[in-house]
Amino acid sequence: MTATAAILLTACSSHTGFDPQLVEDQVKATYAENFVKAYPDVSLNQGWDYANKNEILSLSASGSAARATRAASYNFTTTPEYEVETATLTWMKSQITEGTNNRSKGKPFYMSVPNNSFTIVPISQGDASSVWELHMVVDGVDIKVWEKSQDMWVKMTATSEWIPVYDASNQELYRSTRNVAAVKAKGYTFSNLPVGKDMYFYLTVTKCYNSNYKKNIGAQHSSLNHMMLALMDCPRPSNIPEDYNVMIVGCEDSDPNLGRSDLDMNDLVFMVYAKPDVPKPVVIEEGTPITKRSTVRYMIEDLGATDDFDFNDIVVDVADVCTTTPVYANGVLDHWVDSNPRQEAVIRHLGGVLPFKLKIGNTELEEHLGVLGADPDEVYEVTGWDRNAHNISVQVRQKANVAGVYNNVTFPKAGEAPMIIAVEPTQGWMSERKSVPASWFYIPEETAEGEE
Repeated sequence: MTATAAILLTACSSHTGFDPQLVEDQVKATYAENFVKAYPDVSLNQGWDYANKNEILSLSASGSAARATRAASYNFTTTPEYEVETATLTWMKSQITEGTNNRSKGKPFYMSVPNNSFTIVPISQGDASSVWELHMVVDGVDIKVWEKSQDMWVKMTATSEWIPVYDASNQELYRSTRNVAAVKAKGYTFSNLPVGKDMYFYLTVTKCYNSNYKKNIGAQHSSLNHMMLALMDCPRPSNIPEDYNVMIVGCEDSDPNLGRSDLDMNDLVFMVYAKPDVPKPVVIEEGTPITKRSTVRYMIEDLGATDDFDFNDIVVDVADVCTTTPVYANGVLDHWVDSNPRQEAVIRHLGGVLPFKLKIGNTELEEHLGVLGADPDEVYEVTGWDRNAHNISVQVRQKANVAGVYNNVTFPKAGEAPMIIAVEPTQGWMSERKSVPASWFYIPEETAEGEE
């Protein structure tokens, strides 16, 4: 790559006339050379897509394109280890009985953010050949809360020592709290969330050791699609202060439409406690319209400088969007009906000074002026965008005052220095001229000593 840059520099310097293509090639080669110097441990042989493309649901205008994918300004802290009372576990097991279809004990629901902080603590996880994560979506922002077995301990007998639940068995199926003597776990406290906005939880499977459940990988088993129960009448544990309210949520980790499932809703059970209010469940009635959105955030360098890797010259969110409505059968959610599919783009941030033209799928937006440090939140309808192929490109003027002469920036292939990267829509952008950390990119493990 360095040799290529030298060749291009020589070709350009020996050229007597102005050749926009040679200028573009020189700028890109210099950028690539500087990228390698700035990130010596980052492999160029990688894809530059770091977005999981989760589908986020919203029930109101609070989930509009101009707001739904802003990074949340919430506060998050972990609590000391909380030992779950035996009485709490006994009551929970009586309400969501193991091996019984408990789905009819509740309906799909979302929640409303209270005007106070609240704490989430896992209290039980069942036998399962799957690994999962618990997520919370607040005002369209996806927040990972917990992953299976994280910060959770058990006593196998009343007199034994605490051990991590990972050590309960060498088989994933039996890394559970089902038949243990005691359970304790850290809690996760959230504060400064947007009061009154919609929120919901979902469980997503990240790994399966049983072929019967492979289709569940990546699926979102949420409170909205009737894969969770909210138990509001649970007795308050004696180790929770009297002025706190308590809610217990039971979760199912497998959709019967995607594999086997007993729908007992107790594969993960977590407790929510708060003073004075826990997030209030609101039932989703049949026919309630819900917006479904899968968003990728593109962070773009405009080549105005070849030693600047803040990736904030253009930040744009692009989303597949549709409306979906629930259909019930015998009082239980049966399926969803999707309608009004569309695509939207939102220009979130501008951190470069060069004018540019942005093309997303089949849609080319009019030329924008470069603005240093602006957050326009401009919303556009687009068509033809492929969230996996990343058919997005940018033409950036080589000089601000020279019309019609552009450098062309496209989504990078493996082996190329990136000028566009795809990230989660919750990823914030850097301040001007502050390069992103190397941890944003894939860094291969060091080759073992003696290996080539």
